Amino acid sequence: MSTLRNNLWIAATVGLMAVGGCATTGGSLNSSAKSLERSAYALQEEANDSDVRSDFRRDARELAEETRDFRRVVEDRDSSREDVHDAFEDVSKRYHAMRDEVERDRDHEANAEFRDVTEAYLDVEREMRSRDSRRDRVARDD
Repeated sequence: MSTLRNNLWIAATVGLMAVGGCATTGGSLNSSAKSLERSAYALQEEANDSDVRSDFRRDARELAEETRDFRRVVEDRDSSREDVHDAFEDVSKRYHAMRDEVERDRDHEANAEFRDVTEAYLDVEREMRSRDSRRDRVARDD
């Protein structure tokens, strides 16, 4: 009887670990998406509080909105991989356009403010690549 109970505990523990592993993988992208959104909104606040050009303020606001939309897609359990990929592409286009603008203007203050967004964006990009490579490995194994 106690052996059966021990085996049931072991099976339950292994099952929970497997579920936790899946949740952790998705949670990592979720966490990175939240961090990117926070960084983008912080950039927007900095842009609103400083004497930067109005187009920089607009771009910061639009980037923040794109990151919010991306986070929502990531959190939505009904979102497909394609939905997540498409939302990331929107963020990526906006991020790269703004990064190019910051680099072109050679504004040290804007560059410093944009640094946190860049770090968070790179985390999301790594997570997206990791998801794609896992999906590719699973597809090859099938």
